[in-house]
Amino acid sequence: MLQKGFTVDFLTKTRKKNEGEIPQFFVEDSHPAIISVDEWETVQAEMERRKSLGRPMGCKSPFSARIVCADCGGYFGRKVWGSYKGDKTRRRYIWQCNNKYDGDHRCTTPHITEDDLKSRFLAAWNGMAGNREALIADCRTAKTLICDCKDINAEINELEREVEVVTELSRKAIFENARTAQNQAEFNERNNGYIERINIARNRIDELTAEKRRRQHKAHILESYIRNLESNPQTLDEFDDKVWLTSIEKAVVAEDGKLTFRFYGWE
Repeated sequence: MLQKGFTVDFLTKTRKKNEGEIPQFFVEDSHPAIISVDEWETVQAEMERRKSLGRPMGCKSPFSARIVCADCGGYFGRKVWGSYKGDKTRRRYIWQCNNKYDGDHRCTTPHITEDDLKSRFLAAWNGMAGNREALIADCRTAKTLICDCKDINAEINELEREVEVVTELSRKAIFENARTAQNQAEFNERNNGYIERINIARNRIDELTAEKRRRQHKAHILESYIRNLESNPQTLDEFDDKVWLTSIEKAVVAEDGKLTFRFYGWE
C-alpha cells in the first residue's frame, strides 16, 4: 500500500497518516513473497478448519484435530511415553483419545503411534493409485458444485444496495426532522425501523461472507489435493506432511484399532 502517510510540511519534515487527503495505491507482487501463495492459503484453510472445530491453533503437529475416536467422537491428542529422566532414546510419541479418562465413560479405542499413523497413511495413499484419475474428476466436480460463490455474491450485492438505500432514507429523515417540526414518537419509530433493517442486512452480510470464506478455503483444499494427486508419484516412499495436510480430512480410529482415512473429495 503506497502513500499510507504523507509529508505535511517539507521544512519541518512533519508527516501525517493519510486519512483520505491524498490517493492511495495498492501494488500487487511488488516484493518477493516470504512464503508461497499456496502455503499461505493452506495455512489459512487449516486455521479456519480448526476454528470451526473449536480446536487449538498452537499445535504444530500435522495430526492435530484430524484423528477422531470412533467411540466418543472426540479428537486424539499427542502424548509422550517413556521419557525417563530426560533419556530421549526411550521417548515415544503416541496419539490417544483426549476423552479416554474423562467422566464415567472410558473410551475403548486404543492409542496409536506416530510411526504407525505414517505407515498406514502411506499404505492408503499408495493403495488408491488405481483410482487416481476418477478421484481427480470427482474432486473437480465437487469443487464446482459445493464451492461456487455466485449465489452468495449476488445476495451480498443485493444486501449492500439495500443498506445503501435504507441508510440514505435514514439520513434524509434525520435531515427533515432537524429542519421541520415533527412528531418525535413517529420519527423515532420510523428511524428505528431503518436502523433495524440496516442491522439485519449487515448481520446477513457477515454470515454470507463467512460462508463464502469457508467455500473458498474448501476450494483451495480440493485444488491442493488435486495438484498433489497430479504431481506426486503413484506411490510415496516416505511420509510427507504437506501431502497429508492437503489430502486427509480425518482419520477415524475404531475400537479394534482399525484406522479409516477420509480423503478430501471422497464421501
